[in-house]
Amino acid sequence: MAGRRLVILGGGFGGLDVARAIGRSRAAREYWDTVLIDKENFFQFNPLLPAVAVGAVETRHIVYPLREMARHRHIRFYKNKAITIDLARRTVQLHNDRLEPFDTLVIAVGSVTNYYGVPGAADYTRPFKTVADAMTLRARVVELFEMAEQAETDAQRRRLLSFVIVGGGVTGVEVAAELMDMASETLLPRYPSLDRSHLSITVLEGGDRVVPSAQPAHSAYVQRFLERRGVTVRLGARVTRVEQHNVWLEGGACVPGTTMLWTAGVCPPPVVQQLPVLHERDGRVKVDEWLRPLDPAAHPIEGVYVIGDCAASLRADGKLQPALSQTAIAMGSHVGRQLVGVATRSSTPSFQFHDVGYIISLGQHSSVLDLFGIPLSGQLAWLAWAAAYLVKMVGFRKQLEVGIDHLTHLFFTHDSSQILNRRAVLSDEELNMSLGAPDPPAGIEEREPLSSARSGS
Repeated sequence: MAGRRLVILGGGFGGLDVARAIGRSRAAREYWDTVLIDKENFFQFNPLLPAVAVGAVETRHIVYPLREMARHRHIRFYKNKAITIDLARRTVQLHNDRLEPFDTLVIAVGSVTNYYGVPGAADYTRPFKTVADAMTLRARVVELFEMAEQAETDAQRRRLLSFVIVGGGVTGVEVAAELMDMASETLLPRYPSLDRSHLSITVLEGGDRVVPSAQPAHSAYVQRFLERRGVTVRLGARVTRVEQHNVWLEGGACVPGTTMLWTAGVCPPPVVQQLPVLHERDGRVKVDEWLRPLDPAAHPIEGVYVIGDCAASLRADGKLQPALSQTAIAMGSHVGRQLVGVATRSSTPSFQFHDVGYIISLGQHSSVLDLFGIPLSGQLAWLAWAAAYLVKMVGFRKQLEVGIDHLTHLFFTHDSSQILNRRAVLSDEELNMSLGAPDPPAGIEEREPLSSARSGS
């Protein structure tokens, strides 16, 4: 039986790669007593969440059971959540009063939505980070179309079908593109009382261009593509507060929306931000070249690693590594090699990573990308996007399922079935919203249509 206790917190891209590295090495399996802990019992492939939100990819096709992986890799898995981490006592306090000791700890708990202290943002906007978020958004969109079909006035229809997305990064523009694709190509043709004038999708970006991490030419391409499809893009739109169905901007402008999504950024969860170590302004933990956290005296803490969205790792140019899935994968692989090296008594070089580029999906089989310095846009880029993510999917079964989803979506429209409980996707106010025509003002008689009056004379 392995002796030294290795605890991996988080089963996302980074934590999963650490666990897989341990599982692939017989020496590491024998050396480490490994337990993987995550609040969910599945790994989710985040890059395909926008496609899940519109039904282009089936929900269960982008999730992989962590317990199945753990069984094959001869490690243990606990479905639980870390509450506090005591670095001095080398313990992790889990939910349900469970205390987990460790000799070595890998912190890979991902991130949570960052609302930047904007009043009302957490209360009135919807996050978009999990499979549940994607499923809820899809169900909500269909429910609102069903309600709009029954509304008796154009004002009610426009109100119901108003969508606002705060944040024009990769996630924001991908959700906007997929949502417009689903609404235009699938939903509007199926609801005879509705037309394109009733639908509005607005992207609010605080900077001077969408997807600021992309090349300026690609940012401009994405904006032109969205606007041609009917999406309104507002740049320099800094949100000051959010109210129910209203987003207020600097300068006093108000953008109304029945559905408001917040995709403006992420930050580490509280369990990471509360650690007694050095942090960046965004809450990420400062790490050294071996991804070890730095204590308040800027010394690395032995036997502890921080990776993925929680880690503030410097690049050669002095900038921080971006909080992307490819960064988390590279960090997880590196820490995995270090831990295998401990078991086999071999050395590992310091962490070095250069991102290979980016891929932005724009729905309707169009994308823009820059991979290994090669820019591409349009349908050919979409094929490269689909192929790249198929390769990255965990397990052959998931690769096959997602590949079939892509092929199916080439020939068929989105499925508009809504199977969730209405109360899970609509507020009480929305459930009880009046869809009838408003009563005429007092003192004004209701008259018959002119044609009817003439026919009776």
